[in-house]
Amino acid sequence: MRFVAAAIGIWTCIAPWVVAGDVAHTRSITNNLITGILATLFALAAASGARDHDTNGQSPASRRPLPGVR
Repeated sequence: MRFVAAAIGIWTCIAPWVVAGDVAHTRSITNNLITGILATLFALAAASGARDHDTNGQSPASRRPLPGVR
């Protein structure tokens, strides 16, 4: 489920060429590319951040024992 938003961002980039019809103008293509790239980057960043946290909200670094402590 983490990468669904990234897939939507990629679809936004390629949609002007895939969708049937003559609606692909330079402005709409540019808008779709910029929006799709930003959405994909933000989605991948969010998925990466979600991967680093467990259900308790602790990052992996905070779960490591201190050196010399058993």
